[in-house]
Amino acid sequence: MYEGLSLYEAVAKASKKYSKLLAVYYQGKKIKYPKFLKRVDRMADILTNRIGIKQNDVVLVAQPNIPDTLVLIYAINKIGAVVNLVHPFTPYNQIKSIMVKTKTKVAFLFEQRVAKEVEKYREIADKIYVTRVEDDLPLFTKFAYHSFMNNAIRKKLGKYRGSFKGFTYVKDLKPTGKGSPTVSGKENDVSVLLHSGSTTGDPKTICLSDASFNFLAERSDEILCKNHDEIKNRGMLSVLPSFHGFGFCMTMHIPLLIGAAVILIPKYSSKEVCKAMSKAPISFLCVVPTMLENLLKDEKFRTHKKLKNLYVAFSGGDYLTPSIRDDFNELMRKNSTNCMVFEGYGLTEAIAVNSINTFDNYRYGSIGRPLSGIEFKIVDENGNKLPNGEIGEICIKTPARMVKYYDNEEDTKEAIKDGFIYTGDLGTMDDDGFIYFKSRKKRVIKVSGVGVFPSEIENLVSHIPGVKGCCAIEIPDARLQHAVKLFVIADYFDEEGMRNQILDTCRKYLIRWAIPKEIVFVNDLPKTLLGKIDFKTLQKEEDERRE
Repeated sequence: MYEGLSLYEAVAKASKKYSKLLAVYYQGKKIKYPKFLKRVDRMADILTNRIGIKQNDVVLVAQPNIPDTLVLIYAINKIGAVVNLVHPFTPYNQIKSIMVKTKTKVAFLFEQRVAKEVEKYREIADKIYVTRVEDDLPLFTKFAYHSFMNNAIRKKLGKYRGSFKGFTYVKDLKPTGKGSPTVSGKENDVSVLLHSGSTTGDPKTICLSDASFNFLAERSDEILCKNHDEIKNRGMLSVLPSFHGFGFCMTMHIPLLIGAAVILIPKYSSKEVCKAMSKAPISFLCVVPTMLENLLKDEKFRTHKKLKNLYVAFSGGDYLTPSIRDDFNELMRKNSTNCMVFEGYGLTEAIAVNSINTFDNYRYGSIGRPLSGIEFKIVDENGNKLPNGEIGEICIKTPARMVKYYDNEEDTKEAIKDGFIYTGDLGTMDDDGFIYFKSRKKRVIKVSGVGVFPSEIENLVSHIPGVKGCCAIEIPDARLQHAVKLFVIADYFDEEGMRNQILDTCRKYLIRWAIPKEIVFVNDLPKTLLGKIDFKTLQKEEDERRE
């Protein structure tokens, strides 16, 4: 159905089919398919004729879930440029580094992010275009938003009379009327850049094609357990961010192609989810375990009249505990709905979903069976396929596979062998084809579902004067499920001063989830036989200490 089409062309095709249906719902504002596509076409005109973006240029988008985010993604894709999706709360130094690494031509950031480091962003103001969360809000909601906006940001904005001087705001850009080219999708052409921990746990930029996303859209009825006619007019909660493959593909792109409205929430809270459920036709939830746990603690959610409209929920990004899963399913039964929460498995290199539990194919404790057209195998250290039931590395062959790691041919060859992606995760397969995740070989800490890379923290902190060595490990956290603990060897006279310097450096260069919750100074760290810091022993000792 979508073979050979770009992301934009696929949405344009859906727009003709679902022209009378709601495409996007945002904080009370409803955008139907024709209006949404018109906005995309206008932005494509602006990109081409006002900003000078051409085919294969890289455009960075680091924004929350607002209509402008979706409009930009599809407009960039329409003209054959590459959309570089980055976490909206990424600090300036990291944004600048990503822009240099990926040869990004311009970046679209939202106002609150710019406000935090406005003077630094002036250095690259000619490459920055600013969006505002409130531009698509209804009038009363917009007034309320301004009333409760962070005081520091309001003061900064007041200084510049409603916008930051020297920056171009997207709302002020007007199309020329000249139109823009429409570039068709090709299987091996890079259209989207995502940033992840790779199959080894080291930060990488992952290159994906239009075909990667459209392949999964072809399997939407298989994933959502409904055929397309039953899905249209329903809605998908879109609270997972666009920079996350699961968030963009599952909660934005797929719904738009099947006539299910995208219900955008820019910042997660159980209150916002409950409010959206009251106003919009939400039937599908895609969340991370910490969000699901938070919803279950909210009495307004547990007693919400619209729970009966939920059809299926999906949890990804991290391990879903049996207690959360069972509590959610029991709540659904009490509300006379057959809705269940299902676990699946995916990684950015094989975008979003590779295996999943469904109503028809379900095995408690598993991460489901492979989707049609996807093949799994479990291999030993030498790459030999293991018999069912034996633990080994999970390998996946899928048409949704990445094109490559950006500017890294060596690691691409290491990750992809004989058409299979070697995931760096350990698991087993049973005789019925269900996959069971056991543990990670790669070093990734999932903090509220966001991948945090210990090597990135360690590399940064090691460059602080006085630090002789460090190691980051995972610890439990009541709110985020996991957090970071950092062990540091340092020459210091002022322990508190060194601690503050480490935290300040991390806040400056890392996303907030990577900032250590605990920092402990030690005289030495365990070493492997090769003289490297033995993070496995350190993690094991910490786990035993915490029981």
